Amino acid sequence: MDEDLKRIAARIRTWRNDARLTLQQLGDRSGVSASTIHKIENLQTVPTIAVLLKVAHGLARRPSELLAEIEAGEQVAILRRDDRPRAQLGEGGEIEHLIGMIPRSQLDVWRIRLEPGIGVGMPGTEPWQFHGEVALIVEEGALEAVVGEETYELARGDSLHFDPSVPHRWFASDGKPAMVLVTAILPDRIHADLATRIARAGANHEDPYCLNA
Repeated sequence: MDEDLKRIAARIRTWRNDARLTLQQLGDRSGVSASTIHKIENLQTVPTIAVLLKVAHGLARRPSELLAEIEAGEQVAILRRDDRPRAQLGEGGEIEHLIGMIPRSQLDVWRIRLEPGIGVGMPGTEPWQFHGEVALIVEEGALEAVVGEETYELARGDSLHFDPSVPHRWFASDGKPAMVLVTAILPDRIHADLATRIARAGANHEDPYCLNA
């Protein structure tokens, strides 16, 4: 049996038991049937990435935690290039998790491809706001970021580091797609929100604004 599948199955079972959740309770939380979760835990099926994202959300875990290789007493996490979780953001682009997670860490890193006008806290919606820390690096295209009352135009190679407790939004500008490297310290509730939105977008492509809070 593939060692990766064994590791994923063991983590799901352990996390579910730690949370004192029955198969049905986890199924209700994640939108994945109890029978499917049972088969995953018992190595009777090979789950899709979309299913794993939903299960991770139901367990209030980040998707990359399921795929990372945990070593040295769980103080080191390795996420191989070919194992990076990816999901389509509806018609709005793609998100890729770049690091594995160690327990109790709130740090995460993504590469996000955004179609023009798509991003966080879209115009016409409420800006995002949470406790943590965020750094953006524009790898391709251009980004418009609004933090508080200030607007910043970011070109390729520019970066923006800010306190996300200030209301903010950012999105691909200039009518072109953008590629953004995002490093952030986020509360668990935000990770869980991202996980469910990514899973939903990857499953049915109906939520082009899936990074909005």
